[in-house]
Amino acid sequence: NRDSIGGIIECSIASVPAGLGEPFFDSVEAVMSHMIFSIPAIKGIEFGAGFRAAKMTGSEHNDNIVSTGGSTETNNAGGINGGISNGNEICFRVAVKPTSSTHQTQRTINMQSGQMEDLTIEGRHDTCIALRVPVVVEAAAAIVMADFMLQAQEVKRII
Repeated sequence: NRDSIGGIIECSIASVPAGLGEPFFDSVEAVMSHMIFSIPAIKGIEFGAGFRAAKMTGSEHNDNIVSTGGSTETNNAGGINGGISNGNEICFRVAVKPTSSTHQTQRTINMQSGQMEDLTIEGRHDTCIALRVPVVVEAAAAIVMADFMLQAQEVKRII
């Protein structure tokens, strides 16, 4: 029907050491969200079980530790507890809005006349920009994780 659509992109980050991040202002979720929301067209983010967690009980959501190394049965927390990486894979999903450029005729106001008019956008436009987003999300996530790793190394040098 020549309309645009959005999508959901999942990003997983493996081999993350436990202990990165801070419990409040510089939590892994806060810093990652800040970076990801800087990408145009991103309208939402969730970590681990995300919004499904609101319908879970605490015992369902808890990630039971099953080894002395700290691995868990599940990853409902998305690899982050209390703003700090827990050693599991960091997993998050982002919502990408449909592009506003669509071949569908839409109603809009003519700013000069003040009257409502039909508007049809001509030319070539991506139907789904969500297909182009994964590489951008991966690059943004890599920058955030590199920054956390550099901060962790700096702390080790001071102590």
